[in-house]
Amino acid sequence: MRRKWLGIAGGVVLVAALGVAAFLLLRDGGTEESSGNSGEESSTASISLVSQESNDVTSIDVTNSTGSFEVVRTAEATDDGNATYAIAGWEDLPTDTSTIWTLPNNASSLEADGVVEENCSDLAKFGLDEKTAIAVTLHFADGSDYAFRVGNAVSGGSDTYVAPADTDTVYTVRTSLVANFSKASTDFLSKTVLEEPAEDDYPIVNSVKVERKDIDYVLELDYDKNSAESDSLSGSVATHVMVSPVPAYLSPDRSKDVTNGMFGLKADGIVYPHPTEEQLAETGITDPFATATMACDDGNTYVLKIGNRFTEKDDSGTETAYYNIYLDGVDVVYRIAESDCCWATVTPTDVASRLVLATYVWNIGDLTVKAEGEEDMHFEVKATSKKDAAVKLNGKEIDAERFRLFYTFLLKTVAEEVKLDGDTSGTPLAEIQLSTKDGKKLHDYTFYKIDDFTCLIAVDGQSAYTTRMSYLDTLRSNMEIFDTDQDFATNWS
Repeated sequence: MRRKWLGIAGGVVLVAALGVAAFLLLRDGGTEESSGNSGEESSTASISLVSQESNDVTSIDVTNSTGSFEVVRTAEATDDGNATYAIAGWEDLPTDTSTIWTLPNNASSLEADGVVEENCSDLAKFGLDEKTAIAVTLHFADGSDYAFRVGNAVSGGSDTYVAPADTDTVYTVRTSLVANFSKASTDFLSKTVLEEPAEDDYPIVNSVKVERKDIDYVLELDYDKNSAESDSLSGSVATHVMVSPVPAYLSPDRSKDVTNGMFGLKADGIVYPHPTEEQLAETGITDPFATATMACDDGNTYVLKIGNRFTEKDDSGTETAYYNIYLDGVDVVYRIAESDCCWATVTPTDVASRLVLATYVWNIGDLTVKAEGEEDMHFEVKATSKKDAAVKLNGKEIDAERFRLFYTFLLKTVAEEVKLDGDTSGTPLAEIQLSTKDGKKLHDYTFYKIDDFTCLIAVDGQSAYTTRMSYLDTLRSNMEIFDTDQDFATNWS
């Protein structure tokens, strides 16, 4: 009797235990969808859904909320690298190789973290129904295919629901493996407008020309071999000079983006790949607001067309200005932030150095300085360095060091701003003329009164800069004391 009671009692306990287990299973299963785990996984071990070599993917068909597109293999793998891929129809356009590679690389050996539900009758709750799911079909070199659907992300987790196309079994996979299948086809195009060359292949930019509808001149910056190769001025001037609208030295920091900024230029997005004539007109490329032309010493010339300007607000309400741009030879209309498109806004003042003169003292052959009320000073210089310098002033030998100190003052001639519309019809207040020791004439700098505080500097007869009238007062003073041992004034503020 005791044995029978124990058997009954044991059975009751077992039934109770099973009942509790069943209750827990039902409870978990009933709350799975809201908790983000929808159902019980059959195993904690990863489950292989497809196992192929990444480089053996020949093409991928993708349909998502943005439309349908095909990824195609454009070159097979080599001993030195993986296969390459592109969007079908855009094989001629620059591709974001790292992003597009994730598609064959991640999907060819796709593994699930677990099973959510077998023989699922309601795929829609996982975002896996035909209307909402991302459809992916892989095609392999051996002729086989593998198709699957990508659904919703698991709430509160790092997984996404996935189902093979030929079954109704729902799995979870790491979101990172399938996230890029939700991208638009244009997301796989490179946003780098012009690749930056390797350091060893970097060409010299011979010239950059900027033409714009809001200015009546061409801004031209040319390579200056003498400035580029000279270390005499300790980096105070750039490797390029302005030749239009006025001759001017350039600030190294402020001119670099204009002269070399096309290399490595990155857009914010793709507007139109392979734009039609209508799309080119719509974006302002047909009749561009601005054109920047960069000519390099390797024979390549790059023409960047800048179209319509527009603004957009982000979620925080911050407004950003953009331009549509198009690089000849790359059949894509990009959008770029105004702050990254310097050619659309640059002015001569933005890039010009404040230095008016920037010639190394012992590279001078002849220097003439004239000022109202003072005797003209004509210097003849023969030197390779300070040690062997021989200088004449109006035909008489003078101390070379005294000349060097006077020229140091002249080097401090600074421009306040670029001025293209100044009046050069009056009587000059002063003039500085320079030529190098090889006989090359540099520029004539002529000074005209604007008002009691400001004077105009014309370069080769063309209005160029303004400076303070007090500079001319200091110039006259230094000319007066040249034959003395007094120190030259260097401050005229």
